[in-house]
Amino acid sequence: MSGRTFLYHAHGVALGGTITAPFKAEIESHAGTTLPIIGGFASAKLDNYRLRDLISYRSAHTYLSGIQNDEGAHTVATSTIEGLNILDMITADAITGRLSSKHTGSGQPEILTLGSSFVNLKIAGQPVEVDIDNDLFTVHPTYEKLVSHFGPQGKPGAKAKNPVKTRYTWGLSSEQPPAQLEKGMLIPTGAASHHGNGVLHTSLVKQVRPVGSNNSEELPYAYAIKIPHVGSVYLGELFVSEDTKRLTMLRVELGSPVAGSLAASTAVSNGRWYP
Repeated sequence: MSGRTFLYHAHGVALGGTITAPFKAEIESHAGTTLPIIGGFASAKLDNYRLRDLISYRSAHTYLSGIQNDEGAHTVATSTIEGLNILDMITADAITGRLSSKHTGSGQPEILTLGSSFVNLKIAGQPVEVDIDNDLFTVHPTYEKLVSHFGPQGKPGAKAKNPVKTRYTWGLSSEQPPAQLEKGMLIPTGAASHHGNGVLHTSLVKQVRPVGSNNSEELPYAYAIKIPHVGSVYLGELFVSEDTKRLTMLRVELGSPVAGSLAASTAVSNGRWYP
């Protein structure tokens, strides 16, 4: 790598969003931080947040690290939120979004999702198991390999390679996503990804099952779930371009009677060699 400098670009945010009803409130970026262009280390932490008993967390922290050595440039972006509670309907002991990357100077960077997790996630009071497919992104760590793996999925008429029947409305067995949920689904129904304008969108989450669900014939939930009288939840969303991965572990579009948008445990990792 002699004579070349790596320009780091990584950041993380533990929580952010807006509430639009029944009152208006901005949830500024919590525990947000950015890595300097020269690399190094950056971190941020906040404790004991509460917004009018609607949204709270015990702790939120983000850390970033970037170094350059003979093997290339390495970056880690991690954002964790602990004790999260949204309307007493979406709770978790901890949610972590983590991206680690390696840029060797030739070819596209390898960016892995290992370490991303949900700990004791509950939806509508029900503990759930979230099946995260970290192995897929370890075997296919680059944009090029992911695009090749997913193939034409996301294009009109394309089907998933291994379609899995899933349900979308919490408490109901219907396989058809409701209109309110589908508006925010960036991956077409029946596909595992969507590719457009040089960006591949997919999810780390293969399926969500209530803890204790032993019926193999019971449909699991998808990465997108609608909770009646609450809103829509999207888990493990990942955007991949040639030199960047953007991960948001939890996105919530609140509908009624509380309305707004939230994003939790977001990590971004990329960078470029110069010259």
